[in-house]
Amino acid sequence: MLSSLLLTLALGVAAPQPGLRPVPLPPPPILSFPAEPAPDIDARSWMVYSVDQGAELASRDPDLSMAPASITKLMTAMIAVERLDLSTNVTISAHADSTPIGYTGQPDVRTGEVWLAYDLLSNVMVQSGNDASTAIAEAAAGGNAAAFVGLMNERAAALGMTNTNFHNPHGLDNPLHVSTARDLVSMGRAALAYPHVMRLARTKAVTFRVGGRVIPITATDRDLGVFPGLLGLKTGDTLNAGQVLLSYTKTQHDRLVAVVLGTPDRRATTRQLLAWAMTALGPRDHFFAVVAGTDLALGFPAWYQARLEAAGHLPSGKPTVPERTPLTDDLHEAFRQLLPELLGGDP
Repeated sequence: MLSSLLLTLALGVAAPQPGLRPVPLPPPPILSFPAEPAPDIDARSWMVYSVDQGAELASRDPDLSMAPASITKLMTAMIAVERLDLSTNVTISAHADSTPIGYTGQPDVRTGEVWLAYDLLSNVMVQSGNDASTAIAEAAAGGNAAAFVGLMNERAAALGMTNTNFHNPHGLDNPLHVSTARDLVSMGRAALAYPHVMRLARTKAVTFRVGGRVIPITATDRDLGVFPGLLGLKTGDTLNAGQVLLSYTKTQHDRLVAVVLGTPDRRATTRQLLAWAMTALGPRDHFFAVVAGTDLALGFPAWYQARLEAAGHLPSGKPTVPERTPLTDDLHEAFRQLLPELLGGDP
């Protein structure tokens, strides 16, 4: 009876009137609690963020300073799109040619070759070319890759990435080249506004024809087209960083940006994290969101607090209750009585 009253109050439905016979209903299944906590994934630092709700869903050590590896290239691509006409040609410098490649057998760019700027950008995003990153940085900053890195850091500051310092445009290990999961999520959210970058982020394969060479490449993100809803962003892997992955996923009810840093298996950890995040912000979370910001929220586990805050609005955009307004006395009391039943003890 109490749970039925609670549902009535939470949904704003009028209470039964004297003389009317209410239809008996079983307690709604959304009252099953506790909800499933985020998985204990094998990564030193991670975060998953709801784009549509504008809120963090869960994290572990999101402000830990880490090497971002080739996730760096997402910032390189954003700055390059702003500063380059992608239909122009770029001549590869000896400096770009000398930049170490990322893995054995990776196709390289060569001194004196002339590349279309869009192809260089594709090289950066799809196969994570370090030498291509240097080449496009030089092209976008008058031949000065160091000046381009300055632009990257200016943009990071503008995005509120307060714990990030870029030292190069490709992400190869350097003690001064650091970021955090929280900052990289901010960068991933910013990238959603760049159609060229997002298109390349989800490209699985492309072939270049440069100077008589035919160069087929495939995406470093092997889960593109495999994991439901995954639309890419950027992978990375260096000795200091371990494996890293910044990902963007669309679900039926939300868009998610997630990052895993310092993991031995970026595919497995990202799959675990996204599979869990896809179950968050469902009916249960929106139902309990009415207690967010009240003393009753303290009765829920600490890990659930972020989800209570994130679920303040229904997917339709209509608030479950007016934001930041006190609950009615009846609803407040109903939750207070129900919490011991949900949590197996006193709230």
